[in-house]
Amino acid sequence: MTPTAPSPVILLAGVPGAGKTETLKEVRRRASWLRVSDPETVRDGLRRLAPWLPYTLGRPIVHTIAHVLALFRIVRRGGPPLIVHDPGTRRWSRRLFLRLARLSRRPAIGVFIDVDRDVALRGQKRRSRIVRGPAFARHWRRWLGLRSHLIAEEEPTPGERWPQIVLTTRDRAVDDLLALVGR
Repeated sequence: MTPTAPSPVILLAGVPGAGKTETLKEVRRRASWLRVSDPETVRDGLRRLAPWLPYTLGRPIVHTIAHVLALFRIVRRGGPPLIVHDPGTRRWSRRLFLRLARLSRRPAIGVFIDVDRDVALRGQKRRSRIVRGPAFARHWRRWLGLRSHLIAEEEPTPGERWPQIVLTTRDRAVDDLLALVGR
């Protein structure tokens, strides 16, 4: 990345429990100058405002607000690279991310954390963030299709052209992200 090149917008994706939040915590610790759009920040704010609200009721609110904030941050030009936390399993969400990055003339990079289903489920349990069975099954089914395209180095869906995609592991995700931003 040269001083005059626009900073990238990086989608950090993976099924629930893949390790996105833990990856971002470590990235923030090692490169605090990066901008991060993470539902965890919104969740913490909501927890302070409404500590009585159960996670299952607050989750849709958190994710809606986090998504809107991420979209605004993407279109805002200038500044350091932005990392956006999202499962990345929904085609519409990835396409919207790409369109906004293009509109803001910033390169879009997709970083997808690849884990086994059991590892993802254990990750959810460890953090006490259990995604309901049918919802996780949908994420997992979409992930398997997406993953097969990523492994084959194909577009995730027809016309979904990413300037750069990285398929990583939970153990490599932090180092891969930092390498993308020149650290």
